[in-house]
Amino acid sequence: MKKIDTSEWKEYKIEDIFSLDKPNPRSKNDYDEGAIPFVASGNFNNGIECYLSIKNSTDFDAGNCLTVSPVDGSTFYQEKDFLGRGGAGSSILILRNDKLNKFNGLFLASIIRKVCSKYSYNNMGNQKKLKEEIIYLPVKDNEPDWKYMEDFIKKLIEEKKKDFDNLMKII
Repeated sequence: MKKIDTSEWKEYKIEDIFSLDKPNPRSKNDYDEGAIPFVASGNFNNGIECYLSIKNSTDFDAGNCLTVSPVDGSTFYQEKDFLGRGGAGSSILILRNDKLNKFNGLFLASIIRKVCSKYSYNNMGNQKKLKEEIIYLPVKDNEPDWKYMEDFIKKLIEEKKKDFDNLMKII
């Protein structure tokens, strides 16, 4: 895949694109083992620390969002409903936009992860800092080009699948 031309991308504050929220205060110790992902500030496995059962039908965070770790800026697209680590300190931050989907979500997660990689245990992010972060996005009609982001990831997945298929032929 050729390098992306970002010369005409536009600067946005995260708060101009997303609504920001935090999960309700909760600890994994308050739940039994189950099937719902518990998303915390981890930097791998989509931030999923374990799987738990919910206590009632409203005791979860809705999927189709991005989660950001204030500890190291790890950012993931969460497709399905989950239990987010809430409370003080290193509770995750949640970004939402009605135009978000699996593909443009993956695109945006990589951009936000890069911008927030400066966060550390000694310099943690928070809702206020995240709102002010600047990201650059492709534009169409002076708005973020959601279709471009979606199509880019779809094409990337298709190319990687072809690479994988070719590799499997020689193994």
